[in-house]
Amino acid sequence: MADETGIEIETDRGVTIPSNNNSTLATYLDEGKNTIKSHYVIFVVLLIGGLLLFHFRNKIAEAHDRFRTRQRSRSGFYDRLNGFENDLASGLNSANFDIESNISNGDSRKGLSEEAKEAIKSLMKSKGLSFDEARLQYTTQKFSQNNVDSNGVPKDPKLVTF
Repeated sequence: MADETGIEIETDRGVTIPSNNNSTLATYLDEGKNTIKSHYVIFVVLLIGGLLLFHFRNKIAEAHDRFRTRQRSRSGFYDRLNGFENDLASGLNSANFDIESNISNGDSRKGLSEEAKEAIKSLMKSKGLSFDEARLQYTTQKFSQNNVDSNGVPKDPKLVTF
């Protein structure tokens, strides 16, 4: 049916909209009847972003590791390690932990970490322990700090071993 102007517009839903000066198709669509809700758009964008992050998680982790290593090398983190000769001179050697063989084989590593050396030396002095005993006690302390049992198995209740 036609109204005063004689023009009617039928939408894809079968709704007839009279076309006169007060009511146009643009006004009908602007009322929000056929608009996309913004929370749907946000949900779809977050879903796609999450899927992309999940898909590229290994590449992202590798890039993070490379970045962290580069930052540590620039800050001198790896330069603070001394050679095995200094460790041998400090008495940090035993039959079970033979640094002399590392030196004779031309080991290119920088030696033991400063933190571990200082902790082991203080345990040796304060408790009168040998190097092996102090190293064992230091290792078990580090295990307990990291929630690992003294035999090297993590204490995580969700751990499944075969």
